[in-house]
Amino acid sequence: MRIRMLRGDRATAVIAGAVAAVLVVAAAVFGVGVSSANPKLADVGAWLWTKVKGKVVHVNGLSGEVDGYLDAKAGKQLRVVQDGSNVLLVDDRTGYVSRIEPSQLNVAQTRDFGAAGLQLVVSGPTAYAVDPAGKVQWIDPATLNSIGEPVSLEGPLGASRIDGGGRLWVPVTAKGEVVPVTRSVAGNPVKVGDPGEELAVTVAGGLPVVVNTRAATATIIGAEGGIGEITLPKEVAQAAKGGVLTPATTEGSLVPVLAPGKAGLLVVIDTASNSVLNTKFAVDDPATLGVPQVLGSKIYVPDRGTGGLIVWDSAAGGEPTRLQVAEQPGPVDVFVKDGLLWANDENGDKAVVIDPEGKKHDIVKDDTDVPGPTNTPKPKQTPKPEPTNTQVKPDPTRTGEPEPTTTDVPNPDPTTKKPKHKPTDEPTPTPTPTPTRTTSPSPTPTPSPSAPSRPGAVSAKSGSGKIEIHFSPSTGGKVERYTLRASGGSGDATPQSVDANGPFQFEFKGNCGNEYTFTVIAHWSGGEVESEPSASAKPCVAPGAPSGFSAKPKNHGAELSWSAPANADDGVTYTLTGGATKEGIKGTSFTVDGLKNNAKYSFKLKAKNDAGESQDEASTDADLAYPRQQYQNKNNNQTNTLVRPGPAKSGEVGTIPKGQYISVTVICQKKGEMVHEDEDNSNSDVWNRVETQYGNGWLSSTLVAVPDGFPGGPLFECDD
Repeated sequence: MRIRMLRGDRATAVIAGAVAAVLVVAAAVFGVGVSSANPKLADVGAWLWTKVKGKVVHVNGLSGEVDGYLDAKAGKQLRVVQDGSNVLLVDDRTGYVSRIEPSQLNVAQTRDFGAAGLQLVVSGPTAYAVDPAGKVQWIDPATLNSIGEPVSLEGPLGASRIDGGGRLWVPVTAKGEVVPVTRSVAGNPVKVGDPGEELAVTVAGGLPVVVNTRAATATIIGAEGGIGEITLPKEVAQAAKGGVLTPATTEGSLVPVLAPGKAGLLVVIDTASNSVLNTKFAVDDPATLGVPQVLGSKIYVPDRGTGGLIVWDSAAGGEPTRLQVAEQPGPVDVFVKDGLLWANDENGDKAVVIDPEGKKHDIVKDDTDVPGPTNTPKPKQTPKPEPTNTQVKPDPTRTGEPEPTTTDVPNPDPTTKKPKHKPTDEPTPTPTPTPTRTTSPSPTPTPSPSAPSRPGAVSAKSGSGKIEIHFSPSTGGKVERYTLRASGGSGDATPQSVDANGPFQFEFKGNCGNEYTFTVIAHWSGGEVESEPSASAKPCVAPGAPSGFSAKPKNHGAELSWSAPANADDGVTYTLTGGATKEGIKGTSFTVDGLKNNAKYSFKLKAKNDAGESQDEASTDADLAYPRQQYQNKNNNQTNTLVRPGPAKSGEVGTIPKGQYISVTVICQKKGEMVHEDEDNSNSDVWNRVETQYGNGWLSSTLVAVPDGFPGGPLFECDD
């Protein structure tokens, strides 16, 4: 199950507020008209809004052609909420919501939830209305009716998302936590920060990821309730007020995080490997950048300063490219739906749709010549050949015609024609030759080489025991080589230098406890040119869960052992919870003491390092049941052996006849009255709880051949 929303606004998942009314009222409020009856829309498509024309159109995602539309009142600022067959039009100003019936292209329901600014979060048949003041209401997306009682939480509430299991995750900023809500029931909150810290939730591959801007952390909440944490670059905390920008959902494991601040810092979290990749965008004003979206390995960032997109391939690195959407600067709405990326100029008629391979279709939203409408795109016009330009002067070298000669000597009198040759009746006198002196020709001066541009797009990706650094090469001048300078601690870079022709990457190994920044230096004949420093990165990733976790019971404890995660480094420690609690465990074994015998215990183990902690945890159980053992009685030649009711020489619950030696089941041992045995001159204060054919009770260790010590051998102390 996935959430699909038109835009991932950091203030709201999808803003909604609506008006309870009938269809007639809806038409009056929204001014929505129907394009035709019984339309057939493409299965793969999206609804796009145009403010100036007051129109919402449906576009075929495979062709980029409009195949249906509704007219509304121009100038309104409507928002489209779409998920599967759920299509809602939201008036943010009034708080009215109207549900469109795609099969009929008409307004089916409307409702007023009481205030503008309400979040309407929809995923398939599940929907919630979230009032930022503190109310969460489960609703039916088909009718917009409330279901059950609302859930009250402490406001203000942040942008909420629905995960793959149908749970709504609500950021409660006042407490620094997120609360799962299932239908009309709130679950146990998850602590993700301190009160007042900005929280942004993204559902990646069905799992919620909560980014805490000021703490520069990302908390991943597993399907089974496991909680992991990834440390993000410290520069994330420098984001502008309001915190980082993240999409509502991503279909895979990548989560793009944009931290607008002094620089346009983009961080990409891979929840599958726990790696963290970062780069900086060279823009005049990072505040013009919007919510990033991911399709495949490419990140698309809207830039209202240009009315286009910044496109960066997180797998390849290098310099980002630009894609223009609008005809002028302004906001561009970007979202992913049905495996396609959509970018819509809400103020104009332009939009684009892009598939995972990067193939782009330009969309003209004003195209209302929709026959039907139908999901069959209109035939495209055959392009006409370019006409031949007959005004171009022929090239004499190709035609064979002689090139006309001209003189560049000016004629002082334009009214008088200057003869081409001197008259032949005036002979030219022959001058007396003058001897010439031979001189060496002056050398042509060699132009000074120009400095190359600084290397750009330096990205740093954390890995297990290393950091991968990619950069784009300099342009302009002639570069001899590139070197890397690391700040933040000692370490080793490979290779020592990169050739001018690439490949443009380094690998750096250092200490997991350090945060490193990197500067790429271009060396040329005139000196050096340095790149902008990268954001910080660690040469490690948050470890995965330990494997092979097992527990061997022992008296009053358990011997725990496990195998380190595949991506563990020397700085990995382990946190034990459950039957015993211990942080900072080093190595792959630990002994638990102080447990009560004859009881069962569960243990959970998580790996942790300076890059974060594992989302998943290993678990095992230990059963400290008494290890019942068989031993023979002894010293029974002089008198009968009496089975006592307690660990003392008083009372009798059974008798082993003198001279008989039998198998005795020893359950556990306990300290009691000191006993002296005359037959072997032994002493002991250890008593054994036994079961015999002559009765069950207690026998001194002077009368049972148990191992020495307390408790002896595999036996446990009696705790009951």
